[in-house]
Amino acid sequence: MEAHIPLLCICDKCETAFVAFSHEFKFCRREELGDYAKVYGRNRIAPGNWVYFRGTQKPGKVKSYFQTNDKEVIVVSYDNGVEKKFENEKVVVEQEVAPEGYRLLPAQSAQSFIGDNIYHAVRDQFGVVVGNVNDGEKDKLAVQLDDSSLLFITLPPTQQNFPNEKLSELARNKIAQLFPEDARHISLTVGQGIVYLDGVVKNLSAKRALCACVNGMPRVRGCVDFMRVRAETYLTDNQIRESILRLLETPGLRVYNYSVDVKKGKVDVHLSCYDESFPRDLENKISEFPGVQDLNLSISSMPADTAEKKEDCREMEFELSTHPRLAGSVIKISFVNNKFLMEGRVGSIIQKQFAALYVAKQAFTTSIDNRLRVV
Repeated sequence: MEAHIPLLCICDKCETAFVAFSHEFKFCRREELGDYAKVYGRNRIAPGNWVYFRGTQKPGKVKSYFQTNDKEVIVVSYDNGVEKKFENEKVVVEQEVAPEGYRLLPAQSAQSFIGDNIYHAVRDQFGVVVGNVNDGEKDKLAVQLDDSSLLFITLPPTQQNFPNEKLSELARNKIAQLFPEDARHISLTVGQGIVYLDGVVKNLSAKRALCACVNGMPRVRGCVDFMRVRAETYLTDNQIRESILRLLETPGLRVYNYSVDVKKGKVDVHLSCYDESFPRDLENKISEFPGVQDLNLSISSMPADTAEKKEDCREMEFELSTHPRLAGSVIKISFVNNKFLMEGRVGSIIQKQFAALYVAKQAFTTSIDNRLRVV
């Protein structure tokens, strides 16, 4: 799941509602597993794992692991280069509660996500992180232990949220500096490290840029977007769709098998391309179009070496672009699902039929999918 997605969370017991963000939850992102330590007796151990033995000062990395008839021997390397051998009675762990390991509290309270399995080394208890709370003075990590007790751990100073007034001032100054035109039409409120943006912006691109700016500020938990794109009453959905289609039909833009759907300014675009011609700035270009309220762009990209009849398609495109009977037309040809796919626009039915006839002569027995638009 992408970061910075605001989630409205409601407690099943007390029905308290609060806002948390996707990056504050544990969603088993692989790159973060190095921060988890396996606890001996609770996890299956393998070389390369971080492992923690109860009563030790810190976790170490398993260098080697082997078993005898009745014992397990584990050699652990610590960060100072010292190796230590642990010999224990053989323990069979059939089902792991936390296969990836545990956050070790209180040391890792600042790095813990909601949903993390934890081991509290001081209390010698296991549990799970259930939230982040504020007691009126300090921000704290809420942990439910296995004995059903609830533990609140004060987060370190660097993890404390900025006071609302200070964060509000910082956010306002940042927006005024980077978005002077939009700042006059934007209002913001702040609470618990969260910035709530409201108001009207000129286009979807500005809306996304404002959110990205706030999300990128230090000590900001996230941004909740209530902003609206200025409605252009003179533009219909069909006009927005036509503008996007003309962009996709740009000769230098190597995309194919595209479709565009627009409903009340909400745009869905699906298209295919090859890796070598991936349209990296396409989303920004579409989001700058007047009238686009929301955008879902789905791109299916394939390796360039999977392209079939590439030279044939390029040659036919060139011949059609220079043919006097097709003046003013824009025609793209690709080979998809064993068919020559014709996309683009022409000025009349006659031009559409002529282009199809030309491709049919070059394709011989190959099927043709004619999606040329008459405009």
